[in-house]
Amino acid sequence: MANYMDRIEALRAQYLATRVEMDVYNAKYLTEGFKEYEGQPWILRKANGFRNQCRKKDIYILDHELLVGGSGFKPRCGILCADSSCSIIDKELDTISTRKFDPFFLSEEGKKVFKEEVSEYWKNKCLLDRWRAMAPEDMETLRNNGMIFIDRKAVRGYGETTPGWQRLLKLGISGIRKEAEEALAKLDDSHVGDLEKMFFYKAEIMACEGIIELAHRHADLAEKMAAECDDPLRRAELLKIAQVCRRVPEFPAETYYEALQSILSYEYAIYMEQNASSYNLGRIDQYLYPYYKADIEAGRLTKDEAQELLDCMWIKIAELSLFQDAVTAEYAAGYCITVQVTPGGIDQYGNDAVNELSYMVIQATMDVRFKEPNMSIRYNISKNPDSFLRKAAEAIRLGLSMPAVYHDDAGIRMLLNKGVPLSEAWDWNPCGCVETNLSGRMKQYTDMADLSMGGVVEMAMNDGVSRTTGKRVSISTGDPADFKTFEDFFNAVKKHISYFVDVIVSGNQLLDYLSMNYRPVPALSLTYGDCMAKGMDYSLGGAKYNCGGGVITVGQADVVNSLAAVKYLVYDEKKISMTDLCKALAADFEGYEDVRKMCLEAPKYGNDDERADFVVGEVFTYVIDQFEKYDTKFGKMTTGMLPVSGNTPIGKWVGALPSGRKAGTPLTDGIGATGGTDVNGPTALLKSVSRIPHARYTQGTQLNMKMDPAMVAGEKGLVQMMNLLKTLCTLDIYHVQFNIVDRATLIDAQQHPDKHRDLLVRVAGYSAFFVELGKEVQDEIIGRTEISDWGGGCGC
Repeated sequence: MANYMDRIEALRAQYLATRVEMDVYNAKYLTEGFKEYEGQPWILRKANGFRNQCRKKDIYILDHELLVGGSGFKPRCGILCADSSCSIIDKELDTISTRKFDPFFLSEEGKKVFKEEVSEYWKNKCLLDRWRAMAPEDMETLRNNGMIFIDRKAVRGYGETTPGWQRLLKLGISGIRKEAEEALAKLDDSHVGDLEKMFFYKAEIMACEGIIELAHRHADLAEKMAAECDDPLRRAELLKIAQVCRRVPEFPAETYYEALQSILSYEYAIYMEQNASSYNLGRIDQYLYPYYKADIEAGRLTKDEAQELLDCMWIKIAELSLFQDAVTAEYAAGYCITVQVTPGGIDQYGNDAVNELSYMVIQATMDVRFKEPNMSIRYNISKNPDSFLRKAAEAIRLGLSMPAVYHDDAGIRMLLNKGVPLSEAWDWNPCGCVETNLSGRMKQYTDMADLSMGGVVEMAMNDGVSRTTGKRVSISTGDPADFKTFEDFFNAVKKHISYFVDVIVSGNQLLDYLSMNYRPVPALSLTYGDCMAKGMDYSLGGAKYNCGGGVITVGQADVVNSLAAVKYLVYDEKKISMTDLCKALAADFEGYEDVRKMCLEAPKYGNDDERADFVVGEVFTYVIDQFEKYDTKFGKMTTGMLPVSGNTPIGKWVGALPSGRKAGTPLTDGIGATGGTDVNGPTALLKSVSRIPHARYTQGTQLNMKMDPAMVAGEKGLVQMMNLLKTLCTLDIYHVQFNIVDRATLIDAQQHPDKHRDLLVRVAGYSAFFVELGKEVQDEIIGRTEISDWGGGCGC
């Protein structure tokens, strides 16, 4: 095409016209593979099922494409990982196409295939069924009363990890297969431990065979299409696609084009293996740059051609659509696959790592304007140039909701806190929503459970009984009226936190057990060098660094504001008795409007007000301390503050709170202030947020900010945005992301979705098309504080 943006606009139009559908055929082919290897070790059955998927899945090449592949039979389709969570679709066959959150169209033929060729085989075999059969009773009590949400990882699998992209590009799948074959040849099954390693290496070889065969199938299809194509330009493109797919990912990449196709082919392969979010592209500007530089210098590639290919890659990543059951989708709405890609940061010598590709990565998001990949930047305030930050700010003010900005030093310290030495921690990358990871070297579960911080306040205010269900959920801490001091009340909150933590860790131990036995990932393990060296699958801890399960706390502002209100109103100012406050909460403030007014006017987090912020460090450090008391198979438990969209459904279970929040309304998203309560401007908000011990929350802390577009208009607005981002780093805050959209536009999009089909918003640590979100999540985004003045005011 004459202009590379003509191709990108054509591909964008194709994507936006594509209906999201459900693919059960991958599950069918996986099941066939398991049946064929009946009685064999689980890892070999999984590898054979994966190889069968690669051999039989429907493939396609769309008009205008230069990079090819797909996880399912068409773009924008969800796939079912039958061995992990087959049963989640059983009850949804007739509703999945029309359900409230993330509907997937499922044809009558697809329903028939699922019922006749998939469902029956996996009953009581898939990991989710085993999980539900073995779940501890106290965990089920908390889950059924909305205090924790803990099924997500049993449903979805690992995800939130970054494969070893450099290893893939350097060795190719054939080179990795050779490693497995050589290691297998050295083993003797009469030696203790060798038998398990033999199973592992055999599985790796099978996975390699599947990936190579799938790439060759795409080469065959491209050649066939070229032979039938009358357009000489498109015919040449198809022949180039065939040439590239014939080489990669089987062999080491030699060119920029080959490197991108190799990455994409493997990305789709590991997603087919396990329907999980966030198989991240990581620091693509670092590992792709040598191929770009060599091609530019040799005259094989122009900068525009390189940008075009990168933009094509972005569209292919956006085609991935995460399938979740209806309940889980409510907690992570928007078909979010959250594939993070991150330019910037520093190199191994501590120097500025920004290069020409770093800017092109940002430009790709500006060109494509889709929700994926989840683009962010690592910004090192002392090393990265202003021009790089300016490019990021220019993208942000376009209203793309990306990039998110990460304070590089905080991310490095999070890796140190996970046990990674500084000699490698410098190479960290954001992962998933806001989590931290290390390419090809780290295994982790990052959001195996959500803990309701609003819920723990309710437990202290109501002696461990849910106001919503009337059932005892937690331990008894006594009648709040008997608390003589604020410290007594705070100690009660801490006791409930400790109880919730203990229950969650029990669930994590069970999930580890089940995953180690029933969730091997031979294709993913290929790019983890230590897995290959040890002869040990990723699921068993074969990676170089292994982390304990990650837990999300939800409702940070709710617990701070509630603790501050109780201290200020009941104990310091004595404006109300604890008895009367409890009565008002039990009535959801009906008939107690004067009490609610006092609660709403009490000190609020987000305003740099010591009367509220005094408790931030203590309460969140206590949460971390409790989790880190526990060991798991893979290390200490880890924590993060990234609610995805879970703050809305979790809020439905929480009664009225001393903060003035009414029952059933959303808890506050991320680490920001409750909508409308931060009235002293963005700098005051950042001062409050800086009280959080960010580096100890090693799975990340997520800050949403919503701004009036007028604030970032012109040169002055751009400079102000850059100054705000530098302030964030100066205050040692880990992360921030922006919605640059006004309230009127969001309301119009809610009322007239067809006019705003590609309106992007930041939900939590990921972006989504606003019109594809459920109304409750849309309302929560609309209700967030809209900063309209750099010094102080807001619009709500």
